[in-house]
Amino acid sequence: MGVNPPPSFYMKLRKTPKKLGNKMAKETNFTYLIDLVNPYLPDAENTSVEETVRLIIKQSSNNRFAPMPSSSTLNAYASGGISRTAAKKILKLTNKETSSLEEYFSKIGADQLTAIANKLKKRGVSKNVYRGKVPALLAKLFYDTFDRAANRKNKRKQKIPTKSEDKDIFTKTVSDETFSTVFRQVNASEIDAVRNRNAIHAFVLKPELLPFSYTNLKNLVTSNITSYAIARGVSKTDVIGLQAANLLRKYAKSGIPNNLLGELLAYIFLEHEDNALKLYTRAEILKANRTIDSEGIYLKRDQGKTQLILGASQLNNNLENAINNVVKKIATFDNNRSNETVLATDIVDSSILQTQFGEDKSNAIIKLMAPTETDFEDIASYGIFIGYKFTTKLDLDDCTLEEAKEKCRQAINCDLEQAISRLNIVIQQHHWQKSSFYVYLLPFTNAEQDSHAIMKDLIGE
Repeated sequence: MGVNPPPSFYMKLRKTPKKLGNKMAKETNFTYLIDLVNPYLPDAENTSVEETVRLIIKQSSNNRFAPMPSSSTLNAYASGGISRTAAKKILKLTNKETSSLEEYFSKIGADQLTAIANKLKKRGVSKNVYRGKVPALLAKLFYDTFDRAANRKNKRKQKIPTKSEDKDIFTKTVSDETFSTVFRQVNASEIDAVRNRNAIHAFVLKPELLPFSYTNLKNLVTSNITSYAIARGVSKTDVIGLQAANLLRKYAKSGIPNNLLGELLAYIFLEHEDNALKLYTRAEILKANRTIDSEGIYLKRDQGKTQLILGASQLNNNLENAINNVVKKIATFDNNRSNETVLATDIVDSSILQTQFGEDKSNAIIKLMAPTETDFEDIASYGIFIGYKFTTKLDLDDCTLEEAKEKCRQAINCDLEQAISRLNIVIQQHHWQKSSFYVYLLPFTNAEQDSHAIMKDLIGE
């Protein structure tokens, strides 16, 4: 245990001259403090900043902060500062007088406390700090950052970026000129259980005959491999398709995706059909050894609202199993809080935005995600692609060409009804009625085998 300072120590801190206090506020922000204590916390399982932020939140709230934010959110706090919401929650649960944070810092080794004291002196935070004073000073500095974050102007009241600020954000990245030559929409409907805007589409590959032809589908996917695998801010002229294919090949070998074609088609359908535009995908950030909970994150503007959409997909020979599996994916998203309001800025990793878009555009995106209560929906929504094996009891052989196509479409209409029925049940079970769902159904001759064969043909093994 370290030496606790006398009460007069806190009085001196409170009497810090305003000029110096402003300097401390500027130089001892949350990011700086996380970097400062990162290598030294006594019970850290590793030296990642994510782990450090998690422990600070845990100790500053006397282990009462729940649920703990996701990995992506913790990393965002480390790089961009703790959110207003999280800071207010910590202060509501405890304060610097009742917090165990000082006692926690006292468990840091003596030599390490000395090293921290020297860094604080060098930074100009305190000229006469020594290791015995470090625990109390660190606790105060952290709570100062919580106070500032909790009391800063609510980002939700900021204006929406101008047309010039967000024109590059709300533009399509998908190459969809040939979309209509690849797919025919058989029908579209809504999911009864969902109380927000939603749609479910049933598509079929042209021509609507078994076995399905994948030639045009392959061409469409090939034309979008670069856009899917590479950040929005990177010019296509700087990246050749071979590089994107190599990136996706490494991504597939990482063991993270189990249906790469499904992820690509979710991206294509979301951007083309519902104008839900990619912020970033899991594939494109893998090269930086990063991962996210969903397959991709998208923004959609509709009826004066902006929605955050998390992507998910599933390819399975059985339609009901495909729906059940994609529901499991959504249910395990760390940031899935669809039964309560959430801040999009707590879901989107701001450090990834800065890497992908640069500081100015990433700041504009953050503003878009929290402009006003009426403009951005405070709940995550989902974009889902479901591929399944086409089966029917209808005779598609002993009939004319047009009759066979019509029977194929009839069977897909039945599949659409089955999907809606199943989604109604699981959405109610998980209390997801407040979210929006944008679902795309596509039958394959053999969904599991064909999808692997298509991607093997396009990017190799």
